[in-house]
Amino acid sequence: MSNPWIAVGALAVVGVAIPLSMIAVSSLLRPSVAEQGKRATYESGEIPTGTTRIRFNIQYYMIALLFLVFDIETVLIFPWALIYSDAVAEFGLTRVLGPMLVFLVILLVGLVWAWRNGAVRWVRSERAEIKSEL
Repeated sequence: MSNPWIAVGALAVVGVAIPLSMIAVSSLLRPSVAEQGKRATYESGEIPTGTTRIRFNIQYYMIALLFLVFDIETVLIFPWALIYSDAVAEFGLTRVLGPMLVFLVILLVGLVWAWRNGAVRWVRSERAEIKSEL
């Protein structure tokens, strides 16, 4: 009688061995002299202008993080909504609805905090401010 964990261990070994062997073989076969074309900035076939070191506005990252938080919220709420009626019948309304309401209140507090700190307000230029006043 064999142990079922042997198959899991073998799969883990193969899952680690294949990528490591591919990395080792590619490091042996690739050319070691870097060409000038590989060092150049790629701009869709156009001649590069300027440097690659440009500063992005932090708002891009803030909006992305907020999107991820609320995207994960949706992923967690959807399965709960599917089993809601069966769970209420088995456990009762307060034991099913209570934890989800606490979860939603925590997310709402986080959204209010982000809103007050200006995380969801896009930074506007002076020209846009002048146009909006007209």
